[in-house]
Amino acid sequence: MRALLLALLFSLWLSLVPLGASRANHAAGASAGQNDPSQEPGEPAAPGSWPIDVENWATPKSGWLYVLDSKPDANAPGGCIWLLDPGSGEVKGRIRTGGHADFALSPDGGTLFVASDAGGDSSDLAVIDTAQGMVVERATIAERAVADVPMPFSTMAVSGDGSTLRILIETPGSGDAESYLLAAFDTRAGDFLPGSVHLGNCGPGRFISYPTADQFDFLCPRTNKIRLINVDDHSNTVRNSEVVFPWERRVGVAEALEDSGGQTIAIVRGDGAIVTMDIAKLEFDATKTGPDLPSRIFPAAWPTSPDGTKLFLGYREAYERASDNRFYLDYGRPPNVRPAGTTPNEFRVYDTRTWRKIGKIDTKMSFWSAVAGNDGRWLYAMVPKKHSILVIDTVAMRQTGSINVGGMPTLALVAP
Repeated sequence: MRALLLALLFSLWLSLVPLGASRANHAAGASAGQNDPSQEPGEPAAPGSWPIDVENWATPKSGWLYVLDSKPDANAPGGCIWLLDPGSGEVKGRIRTGGHADFALSPDGGTLFVASDAGGDSSDLAVIDTAQGMVVERATIAERAVADVPMPFSTMAVSGDGSTLRILIETPGSGDAESYLLAAFDTRAGDFLPGSVHLGNCGPGRFISYPTADQFDFLCPRTNKIRLINVDDHSNTVRNSEVVFPWERRVGVAEALEDSGGQTIAIVRGDGAIVTMDIAKLEFDATKTGPDLPSRIFPAAWPTSPDGTKLFLGYREAYERASDNRFYLDYGRPPNVRPAGTTPNEFRVYDTRTWRKIGKIDTKMSFWSAVAGNDGRWLYAMVPKKHSILVIDTVAMRQTGSINVGGMPTLALVAP
């Protein structure tokens, strides 16, 4: 009788194992197919053994922020993601992560993808249902590209149709070896696609545009190029065109934006000059905004207004030659990774139709990155050194307050 009871209890336990645990051995790497060596195929993870876990949660409302905090506790390893209501300043949820965390949000806001260190060269990828605050899928990523300092932009992105998540991978190599690639995670099937897109010695690049699963543009700072990429349904490369910037690599790129029609890419250089690139002709044209001084505008995913007519660029008023030399592109250091001291202290506002400066917003603290609210009225700027987020009124063109949150908030996403 006792044996029968134990058998029944074991069967019940198997029926309750979550989907994420049963599929936890998927992995991506140089071949997008290495399995996690620490786990037998199909073996469920022990409760609490994953570095990413939802600790408490409320269903997000439009305009709430997902805030990436690289060091919420000075005395403990790992990071977290805060779910924050910026209107009230209240924390509504928390996701625990391992080190070097990164995240991306599906276009409809229903799924949050979180990656963080899981030991060795592998990372945990958690697929989180944002309405329920539940991990519904897990995978393992081999050789995910990470930096020793917090990044001012994500190296993960979801396609505009929501079907494919791409993650930057750094494979072993040196010099000019092809050491970077993009692995593709099929968000509907919950598995990695077999093909990967090779980026050469791209460096810690980022997505410029990603309208569909089979088309995207990618910025490569180390090689001073934009790559225009098309893939097939299995993520095998169909087109991978390289376009070299017609300026010195050390000048850098602070931001790049593709217009809604997919005809041009506007590029904000690190020295403040703004140029446009005709995608069909692969030609560059200067705008009326010319160069200022180097090291004024730092690379980040700087926000635009919801209608795309305004761009808010983080600008550093003080010019320091030493900072310039160490930031824009010394071959001995990772390119496009900002030193901790390179923080802007004002926003310059540009009209994206004319590329003329139309305003300036001073802030009371230097900031790291920023996002725009859904209605365009508010900007939220991350201030990791002060454990704060600045609240900025884009109509009044001034900072109206700040929110204390976490230990080192560096990036944020906005719930649609």
